[in-house]
Amino acid sequence: MMLGQQVPWRQDKQPLSETDGHGLDHIPIDDDELQDLIDQVKDYQLTHGFLLKLVRVEEPTTVLCRPVNVSIIPTAFPGSLFDRALDLQKACNQLYIHASSDSEWLHSVLQPLLKEDGLAKSLWQIWSHVRDAGVAQDVVCGIFRSDYMLRQPASERPASLKQVEMNTFSVAGACHAERAANMHKHLKGTLTAADSRRSGVLPTSENIAKLTNALRAAHRTFEPRTSHRTCILMITQPINFNVADERPMEYGLQGRGIACYRCNWQDVLEQTTLCDDRTLLFHRTGVSFEVSLVYYRAGYEAGEYDLPGRETRLRLELSRAIKCPDILTHLTTFKVVQLALAAPGVLERFLSQEAADALRPTFMDMHALSSSEALAIARNPDQANDYVLKPNLEGGGHNIFRNDIPDFVETLAKEQYADYVLMKMIQPQFKQGVLMTPQELYQGPVVSELGVIGTCLWRRSADGREPEVIGNEAAGWTFKSKPSSVDEMSVVKGYGCFDCPLLTDNGCDVSQ
Repeated sequence: MMLGQQVPWRQDKQPLSETDGHGLDHIPIDDDELQDLIDQVKDYQLTHGFLLKLVRVEEPTTVLCRPVNVSIIPTAFPGSLFDRALDLQKACNQLYIHASSDSEWLHSVLQPLLKEDGLAKSLWQIWSHVRDAGVAQDVVCGIFRSDYMLRQPASERPASLKQVEMNTFSVAGACHAERAANMHKHLKGTLTAADSRRSGVLPTSENIAKLTNALRAAHRTFEPRTSHRTCILMITQPINFNVADERPMEYGLQGRGIACYRCNWQDVLEQTTLCDDRTLLFHRTGVSFEVSLVYYRAGYEAGEYDLPGRETRLRLELSRAIKCPDILTHLTTFKVVQLALAAPGVLERFLSQEAADALRPTFMDMHALSSSEALAIARNPDQANDYVLKPNLEGGGHNIFRNDIPDFVETLAKEQYADYVLMKMIQPQFKQGVLMTPQELYQGPVVSELGVIGTCLWRRSADGREPEVIGNEAAGWTFKSKPSSVDEMSVVKGYGCFDCPLLTDNGCDVSQ
């Protein structure tokens, strides 16, 4: 169910009381202040491009759009856990750099998927072709995002940081998150009583600049072989409602004198040429550019890998251009890799003991659905009520929750079990929030998700030695909130809202 269908807006128009049935403090705001906030947020979104494009009603000389779902008031989040999550990101980056560089280990993890999962099968076949032809570019660029929620199963215990998932391909939301942070900083300077009665700090976001810097660093690492001007090629989806989350990085690069051009996935074969020496040329309005970096914002859906789609990805991966990321790193975004990394002793394969000890407490219990233990849980309504069933898909909105799991599992063939991971539900910490969609407003308990963005640049070793890490940093953050009764979080699909954390130091445990 979408946000607007599941949690209708209050109709009584009364000021909020100080507490509710969840035992949470309400945000001190009256109706007049609330209406002022709504008006300001609407105008801020309009004037700052905080929008989603309505692609199927586009007209020749104009475009329609709607505001992104947002919070009206920043949501409280423990400052020490916010800092903790940022501190962990270098270790997360390092983990996935090394995991993606160990192709034998990665193949052993993905093997159960390669017969039934169309996307995994297509990607591995493309990688096999590239491997057999010889990898032409050993430098890889990564933009990752590790998502966390606060776990607090009992009110008397402090909250702890738990990882929801790790994203390593076509990571989205950075530009929207920066707009949300800037919007709340602006609102903080205009509000009167409501915000002054809430203590906490609003963190600064420099997502766009940091991600632009990462792409720029990869571009500058590239060694051109032709007299053509170089460019970064952003691979995009043709029916694209999320351009406002992509264009700012393109503009930022161009502002630094680096040409960055968009090329739709289905146009790659027509608009590029792969030369005999693996140089990738991009042709635009009669001018050819040597591609320094391929930045993927498409190619994560199984439907994109028909025969032309496979040829598209193969051409890009065979080229000398640096990829953000390459296909081996793309393969690490599958949930089965997250599951495998959580197994005893695996972190130590790729990380120091200190880094492994820091990351492991953030992992939740996970099981392959194909295991007898997971199947027993999934088929038992009482036990399944504590779990979420996750497929190896991207984009949000695909998970199966709690009591829906047993009936869903009965619809699966045995061969499909490998496509799913059973993960223990994170019993979240509730906070009070005020959220707004284009359809309605919601006030009440919310659950928030912190995403930490990491950027990295590394060089793979052909002889099996450890990769050389050129750059590795925590580059920024995203923050999203949803009503407590909503399971999914995807903002662009209508479930959650972009938000900004109000950093406090209440009720957290950095040791767990």
